[in-house]
Amino acid sequence: MSQLDLPFEGPFSVSDNPALWTPREIWVRLTAQMMTFFAEGRRIDYKGGAKVDFHDMAKYLSAFSNTPDGGVLVFGADSNGVATGCSSLSADQLNRIESCHTQLCPEAKPEFRRIEALINGKVDFCVAVFIPYVGRLVETNKQESWIRYGDSIHKMNDEEKQDFRSTRQELTFELSRAPYAFPGDFNESIIQDFCDGFRSRERREDWSNIEILKDRYLLVEHDGEICPTNALVLLAASAPRKSIPGCRVRVQRFGDELEGSGSTYAPLRDRFFEGNVIAIIKEVSQELDELVYDVTWLNKDGKFETTPEYPRWAWFEALVNACVHRSYSFSGTDVTIKLFPNRMEIESPGGFVPPVNEQNLYQTRAARNHHFMDAMRYLGYVQMAREGTRRIRESMENYSLPDPVFRQETLHGVVVRVTLFNDHITRKRASDRDVATYFGVEVWRQLQEHEIALAAHAYRSRIIHVSDASRITGRTWATSKKDLERLARKGVLEYVGGNYTRDSKAHYRLVERTNDQG
Repeated sequence: MSQLDLPFEGPFSVSDNPALWTPREIWVRLTAQMMTFFAEGRRIDYKGGAKVDFHDMAKYLSAFSNTPDGGVLVFGADSNGVATGCSSLSADQLNRIESCHTQLCPEAKPEFRRIEALINGKVDFCVAVFIPYVGRLVETNKQESWIRYGDSIHKMNDEEKQDFRSTRQELTFELSRAPYAFPGDFNESIIQDFCDGFRSRERREDWSNIEILKDRYLLVEHDGEICPTNALVLLAASAPRKSIPGCRVRVQRFGDELEGSGSTYAPLRDRFFEGNVIAIIKEVSQELDELVYDVTWLNKDGKFETTPEYPRWAWFEALVNACVHRSYSFSGTDVTIKLFPNRMEIESPGGFVPPVNEQNLYQTRAARNHHFMDAMRYLGYVQMAREGTRRIRESMENYSLPDPVFRQETLHGVVVRVTLFNDHITRKRASDRDVATYFGVEVWRQLQEHEIALAAHAYRSRIIHVSDASRITGRTWATSKKDLERLARKGVLEYVGGNYTRDSKAHYRLVERTNDQG
């Protein structure tokens, strides 16, 4: 390997790949010359050496203790990793750097070393602190909990603390007893299907439903009474939002590539789906089957192919994963599915469950709601967690679409967002090649997204009612009436009147086109 092939020049050897070093490896091997190569990020942060804010240090002790792999805090460097030294600090200040955690963040387990640095020709030093991941929630003495995201720290709210604890098995949301009567408050058909699936797969034909539910931690005994757990509520309760407000999914379709805000925020479709997770998945799947357009595109063999704009397996797996793996401790947020002209986004409240992250999610498995996921598996909805993400990627590959993008972001709390891109540049406005050909390219190019959906429906059904248009686009009856009138003015539809306003016999029908029209 030549010198030009080295990942870095200077302090690193040929075999080094510092981008892959863990925080502990960085701490063990770090030199002053290396620091400028490590930008501030999830693994490392720099602090000046002229003055130390110990309460600020406590926040970082908490944050790195709560971040998988931990992190390194270096005193005596600027934000770019250039050494400035700690020689101006008194002995008391240096001692307090090594001892302040005992009062300000007592559950942190920091380790310390000094790094020699040559500054303006004089020998100086930096103080490097390795803060290991503890595996349970670490708070400061002010009962604040912090976590590291990218190059900044984030203060957790109460719901985030609850979720953190549940994913580290400090306490378990899904095993908490729920205020429901069993079996009266539950869908017995779902429970029966689950128990039948368990008996078949586990060869427990002689087990009763109660025995199975208790074995799977969906029922527990308390003071001699049988009590349902939150896992059973999510699976089969008739009205789970009575105690779990986040048990619903929001589906939105936008006409532009941005949501907009204020007066520009105007989704074409905006619906909530509530109930137990089984019911939600079924109803949202029907909604997406209707909202996802058909597109025509040229495949690698040079032939036209008509398919949905996203493969069904991709969005279905993303929907199931979002419902199964979301944090139900975040009571005020929903799973949200947003469709834009160029992409679909599925947002699931709660971050990745350690050790899963954006880089290893195809190889690593972890679950937030173990028992609920297990129950969903017996109903045929869930394979192993990593299999679901692989199926999403493989489905997109089969449609010659880009790989899905998985990101953890801090929005209204922490969410994991899956983005599916539909390659709208080459497949733009081709909801159906036959439909586009029928209306003519020039007419088709002038239609907006919601008008395309209405025209495609009219092409297939030959007629369309205002109520049909309202259902397809999610717009009001009055707005849908105007949409159809506009299509009539464009020569796509013609109006067939009834005897009175909102007469069910009134409708619009497809304008029959001759061969020389388009």
